[in-house]
Amino acid sequence: MIPPGGNMMKRLFLIAILSFVFAFTAFSKNEFSITYVDGFLRIQTRISQLTFNTREGVLNEMALTMETYNKVYGYGEDGFDLLLNGEKIAPDKVLVNNQDVSSFEGKTEILKENEGVEIDFHYGQTIKRITIPYGPYYEISIELLGEIPEGLTLSLPRLADFNPNNNTDRVNETGKVFTSYYQKTVALAIWSIERGQTSFRLDGSKYVNQLPISSDGVRVNGYVGPAKKLTFIQAVFPEEYVWLSRTVNSYPKASSWYDPLFYLLVYLMDWLYNLTKNYGWALILYTIIVRLALFPLTFSQTKSMITRKKLEKDTEYIKIMKIQDNQKKQKELMDFYKKNKASPAAGCLPTLLQLPIFLLLYAVIRYESELFAFGPTFFFWQDLSIGGFKENILIVIISFVINFFNTLITSSDTKQAKQGLLMAGIFPFLFITLATGLQIYWVAQSVIQWIITLLLFKKSGVQGISMKEFFLSFKK
Repeated sequence: MIPPGGNMMKRLFLIAILSFVFAFTAFSKNEFSITYVDGFLRIQTRISQLTFNTREGVLNEMALTMETYNKVYGYGEDGFDLLLNGEKIAPDKVLVNNQDVSSFEGKTEILKENEGVEIDFHYGQTIKRITIPYGPYYEISIELLGEIPEGLTLSLPRLADFNPNNNTDRVNETGKVFTSYYQKTVALAIWSIERGQTSFRLDGSKYVNQLPISSDGVRVNGYVGPAKKLTFIQAVFPEEYVWLSRTVNSYPKASSWYDPLFYLLVYLMDWLYNLTKNYGWALILYTIIVRLALFPLTFSQTKSMITRKKLEKDTEYIKIMKIQDNQKKQKELMDFYKKNKASPAAGCLPTLLQLPIFLLLYAVIRYESELFAFGPTFFFWQDLSIGGFKENILIVIISFVINFFNTLITSSDTKQAKQGLLMAGIFPFLFITLATGLQIYWVAQSVIQWIITLLLFKKSGVQGISMKEFFLSFKK
């Protein structure tokens, strides 16, 4: 038996307090880790995983790990190999963050926040330095320092095997930027020469990714990540972005027809972050702006609901609802709505129109996941890209409470309220594993919807049911 209203409220309050305490302990860390086993060095970041063969001094494998494990590179004689007069050479010493790589043997070391990874491969007096910075942009850089022997060549990773009939390699007109794309994984590698008297070949051959190194060395900045992250590419390569954006758009599956609207919303989110310096607050402002833009649809939908609720008190409506024959009841009900210019479909149309917009907004928030992962703390959430019960239970409870009050406003009787509350309780839990950033968006838009509904219903003089009526109904 369900307890009376007073006890029910006490129980809900207790659950909310316990959930808050539980959620307060949910500190999600965004950590870099180093693992070294039997000559293989694995660098695990929040967004990617890189494995190096330290004996040969090459990148053995790379995967993107932000959402799912997506292997984008496997060694193919192009993993930052150093070739001396055409012959591959191996390092004689390897340092990781200025420590000998052997000191990491058989263990996993967690790096400090904001600390990246620097790997120095020593070849006598020549140093090949690979840097993986702490950040969301899939950056990686390589630098050759020290004494550079004549005839030295650096081979940079390409994501797809060279195919003269279907070549995805691109080199810009200056020979300073090289791209490689793999359609199956929709991943892109970009290598841009920042320093050094050298350039990529413009002949379209299989050796395009091999750089001859002059005596002053070289520094190459890189991006290995999703091809569709144009704003990330712009952040890493601002000067080359015009050429790069055209190149990316030329690759199959790397762009979509709705990109102009999509990136407009992405730039809006980025602008709001620059304004607030916090992705949590940026999400809330983002939701407010979007809901204001959609207000005409929301207003139309709510007014249609109010009109139908007013008609529920009409004697003709009450008479129709008493008809036992369901087919006859539905026909007369539709005729009644038509006569009073209150078609039930009028409330559904705005919802259907909002659906593609909501899906687009959902895609924008997913797009920003890497930035959420490295963004500042929002209250006690350190990583808005992570979902799960522990991270989202407090938000789900808040969402349930908001939907509870919204259901009371829009319900005609306690039976309808119970049905609405059942859906309001189940729906948030079905999506509790989604990223916290998405949950914040959902709660923010629920609050806005509740405020709009409350004001419009109050202005129209239409009342739902009270909390007292709802809880007393359980005694019957």
